[in-house]
Amino acid sequence: MPTDILDTVRVAVNGVKMERTSEYELDVLNNQDWSAYTGTPAKYYVDLDPNNKKLIFDRIPSSGDAGTDNLVHEYIKLPPALSSDSSVPLDSHTLLAAYHDAIAYGAAASLLNIQPDQSALVMISQYEKKYSKHVDHCIENFKNLGNQSPINIYRGRNPSNIGR
Repeated sequence: MPTDILDTVRVAVNGVKMERTSEYELDVLNNQDWSAYTGTPAKYYVDLDPNNKKLIFDRIPSSGDAGTDNLVHEYIKLPPALSSDSSVPLDSHTLLAAYHDAIAYGAAASLLNIQPDQSALVMISQYEKKYSKHVDHCIENFKNLGNQSPINIYRGRNPSNIGR
């Protein structure tokens, strides 16, 4: 699995979502060595050993179940460390740039909350309001992305249509 994985969200084979389980549950369920079973997998477990992350199936997939077209692994990616002035949060993803201000206000409020005095409490309140405003704005923008219709070009570029 990728090294930047935080956790697995969904695994599917041939469009069918698999059930997440644990190694212990597979051992109990099968009551024998299940690691050599073959066929279309129905269950999986995630081994997030920091040195060797693995996605393990209850059966060894057949050739018809293997490959990127048949096996889907969706996961939560660990964000990169922001270690320099040129670092950009959220993997520099353009659609997520709108969240940058929210991140800054949320972080500022959290830092001020470590040892708040009276003036810090006022700033914390202001930053939390700005944080909420930016997050709400971003959520609304993402909701509206699906509601947009394509631009309809009326009459095109035909010069004879000018002035009509």
